[in-house]
Amino acid sequence: MNNTYQLSNGLTVMYVSRSAGFSGCLSVNVGHVSEPSLGIASLFEKTLLLQTSGIIPYFGGTMTAYTAVSPNLEELMIKLSEVFNATVVTPSFVTRAQNWITEETRRNSLKPVRQMKLLYKHTAFGADLVRPTEEYLRKLNSYSVEDVRSFANTYYTASNVVLVIAGPRNSAKSVKNLAEQYFGEIPSGTKQQEHHGNIYTGGFGKIVSEGDDTSLMFGWDASGLTIDDSPATNVMMSMFLSRLESAYTQRLPWAKVKVDFKIAGYYGIRTMRATISSPKATAKDLTKVFVSVVNHICDSPANENVMESARNWAMTEKLDKYEKSDNLALETAWQIIGRGSMYDTTNRINSIHEVDADAVQSIAERLFRGSRVTYIVAASAEEEPAYTYREVMKAIKTENLLKEGE
Repeated sequence: MNNTYQLSNGLTVMYVSRSAGFSGCLSVNVGHVSEPSLGIASLFEKTLLLQTSGIIPYFGGTMTAYTAVSPNLEELMIKLSEVFNATVVTPSFVTRAQNWITEETRRNSLKPVRQMKLLYKHTAFGADLVRPTEEYLRKLNSYSVEDVRSFANTYYTASNVVLVIAGPRNSAKSVKNLAEQYFGEIPSGTKQQEHHGNIYTGGFGKIVSEGDDTSLMFGWDASGLTIDDSPATNVMMSMFLSRLESAYTQRLPWAKVKVDFKIAGYYGIRTMRATISSPKATAKDLTKVFVSVVNHICDSPANENVMESARNWAMTEKLDKYEKSDNLALETAWQIIGRGSMYDTTNRINSIHEVDADAVQSIAERLFRGSRVTYIVAASAEEEPAYTYREVMKAIKTENLLKEGE
């Protein structure tokens, strides 16, 4: 059961039922794509977090979210209200935030995993959205206290905020009363324009791995998926991951392959991303198996035994995710800010049992063959070249998506 309403200052509140415990997500309509100036959204976020406790941040491209959990509803509201009520922008806090971000950014930029993820983002979304580390830090450290205050006064206002609380069904009235008490005095402000750009491009990138592992990242644009697509997508992902793990175990048993397959959010856009790594296999070996699994799920409808296993796995994963963590509140907030509409979570999970093999095959074809693949390779300098981008596109039957001359 969902209850949605607005406070008198324009702040949107949604209450979503779950079986036990309370989780909350306070989401602000700004991120590092929609921010007015490079790095200032992150700077204010860190300035804020230096003054709060018990809050976990999720900093995205078009949304900044703050989550918390508590067995007590009022305690949860107090925690989340600290985003507004316990935050001051002073020279001391801004300087501490700038120093922390500078140190963390320089340290993390040297990590191979970090470099690969940056290359993935750079390739999938274009160079204009990924700034060199030192350029980013110079800009971030140039901001004055007045700059940060101006940003906060523009974006951290009631009209740009969605508050989502997930908890037991009988707490809806209490949520409304406490929301008014702890958030009703926030200035309304002016609603800022939401960012809805199509920025996914796909492409190929390669870096030299300093370690022994060979790693790959594959990605596809998943931003076109609708709420109605969600049950079939969940089942498809469960099936694909199972097949991928089995394929590497059967075909490369000596390679000690590790697999991760998920929806990854970058710049407010979601991609379907797979990460493959092995200390022994080559990039070609890993790519060949991966592409074969992609083609299998696109071309061959699953039998009922496979479907039942995939449905059960998808159902279990979703129930565990939403009932045992703050993911339900966070996902709900993303739907409201990112898409402007909301689904009933219980109905979506229950719909998993209705997904058939044709629906899974259709989703797989739309995702894997409906957009350009992002193909990232991290391997030693001595390793033989990986497949070219054109070869991978052709192998998964999306060569028609390449522009003339590529």
